[in-house]
Amino acid sequence: MASTISISVVIPAHNRAKTIGYCLDSVCNQTAKPLEVIVVDDCSTDNTVQVVNDYSRLHPLVKVVELAHNSGAQAARNRGIVEAKGEWIAFQDSDDEWTLDKLEKQISALAKTGYDPLTVVHTDAWRHNPVSGERKIWNVQLCEGWVHADLLRAPAPLFPAMLTSKSSLIQIGLLDEAVPSYQEWDTAIRLAKKCRFIHIREPLFVYHIHAGETISKDNMKNIKGYQYILDKHREDIIRVCDIETLNRHLEENALKAMRMGFYTEAQQIMKKTIGTSFHIALIKCIARRIISIHIYTFVTRVVRRIWLIGEDMSIKNNIRVK
Repeated sequence: MASTISISVVIPAHNRAKTIGYCLDSVCNQTAKPLEVIVVDDCSTDNTVQVVNDYSRLHPLVKVVELAHNSGAQAARNRGIVEAKGEWIAFQDSDDEWTLDKLEKQISALAKTGYDPLTVVHTDAWRHNPVSGERKIWNVQLCEGWVHADLLRAPAPLFPAMLTSKSSLIQIGLLDEAVPSYQEWDTAIRLAKKCRFIHIREPLFVYHIHAGETISKDNMKNIKGYQYILDKHREDIIRVCDIETLNRHLEENALKAMRMGFYTEAQQIMKKTIGTSFHIALIKCIARRIISIHIYTFVTRVVRRIWLIGEDMSIKNNIRVK
């Protein structure tokens, strides 16, 4: 059936000749048809462009846009947004799939808002391992309503799940092309300042776990991307949430760096914490290799156990007083 609103699907691609076919099948066979499907090729060295061009002969709504220089996924998405003729933008990744009713269910959710352009509709996902054949539901963090504070506390949602208006993306100045990773997190935070989020608690796309070159498998990019978000939104995290939230993020990123052996980077991250606490001091000691991460794990477990015992005793004492 034809969609009741005009949706442009934007798909960045780089060397995805082996996956772009099933990705496009899932988009073009939607029960609610998009207006167009824009594949933005980021200077692939395989035959991705040829595969898409061949596909477009059977599906005229598909077109390919080729970037002149290798510019990254965010730049590719931005080009697709600018080229889009639709009033709404649905993002998809070139190695993932949508369930065939994804757009139909998102449009139905949008209809309840009167198609308010300051809306983001997103969903849960399936995680599929093609080697084992295992498929599990991936319930992302709940993001419903006005979620700016929630998103400053934790990442969500994912690009292939997101549908929003072209006008809202233009209002935020399009996507930040400098983000090394966690690109959807940055985009969601910025959209959440203006838009209300609707979370469909149902897996409507399939995230494929596969071997190959992806940002999520690049450890240093992962750490740098997380830190980029913290630095960029630092003042908002402190103002909207609190200093403790900022410190928790920094601690998590530093621990991640140390687990990967990046101790110098961990030290730099911990320098950005505010104030001092036993926990922060302990992590700084690990970063300087004064103690091992195994000792840290043991000590934090002991401290947490002591805290829980103390809390339990406090509750019992209060009961006795009453």
